[in-house]
Amino acid sequence: MAAFKFRLEAVLRLRQRSKDEQEWKLHALTQARHALVAEIAALEQELRTMDDALGVAIGEILSVIDLQLASQYSQRIDQHIKAKAAALTRLDTAIAGKRGELVEALRGVKSLERLRERQTEKFRREQDSAEQKFADEVAQRKFFIGPSGK
Repeated sequence: MAAFKFRLEAVLRLRQRSKDEQEWKLHALTQARHALVAEIAALEQELRTMDDALGVAIGEILSVIDLQLASQYSQRIDQHIKAKAAALTRLDTAIAGKRGELVEALRGVKSLERLRERQTEKFRREQDSAEQKFADEVAQRKFFIGPSGK
């Protein structure tokens, strides 16, 4: 019995590699997003810590320079947070684009896999039909020739 050979196997492998590459890129972007979110959270925590440090000194008299430096530092942290939030927005847009590319790659792979399954099933049916015909011919020859073989 002959084995089934899918003629588009090379194309399927290429599309699977493309799909794997898209998954890898999406995973890398997702990891970068998580790192950026963690950086933003750390900056926000630093801002809260600084505000709490200034709030503890209620009984103390702070100099104008200390307040001015704290204000500048808070503004700088706020600018970093805003810049990272803008980068996060751009990253989210890139992630959405990569998801679309991944969906297209998945569709390409899925369609070729379904085609391969249909062709495999068709091949199997043809093989079963050929085997059945052969078995029928063998049975007919035995019937016409007879059991004695004369």
